[in-house]
Amino acid sequence: MAAGRLQSDPLFQGLTRPTMILGVSYMYFVINAVVCMVTFINTQNFVVLLFVAPTIHLIGFIICIKEPRAMELFLLKMRKGYKCVNRGFHGYTNSYDPF
Repeated sequence: MAAGRLQSDPLFQGLTRPTMILGVSYMYFVINAVVCMVTFINTQNFVVLLFVAPTIHLIGFIICIKEPRAMELFLLKMRKGYKCVNRGFHGYTNSYDPF
């Protein structure tokens, strides 16, 4: 046994990873679909959709190679740790009091 070398079982890695679709997490895939759908509805041009979808998917693929749960972590940070707008007025604390 090598000293200081961690071994990981592929089964463990497969059981702990999130659901992946085409190399991106399911949450990112859904957000990509929504952005592409809104883009298509606004432009009413299918050719634009052929450029937007792969570009957004490639960005997500690069992010998900490093951290598969990147989108979930970002959404959790925005939900729990978002700084309020009037932070400086209340001594740099998260206060939602308008007065």
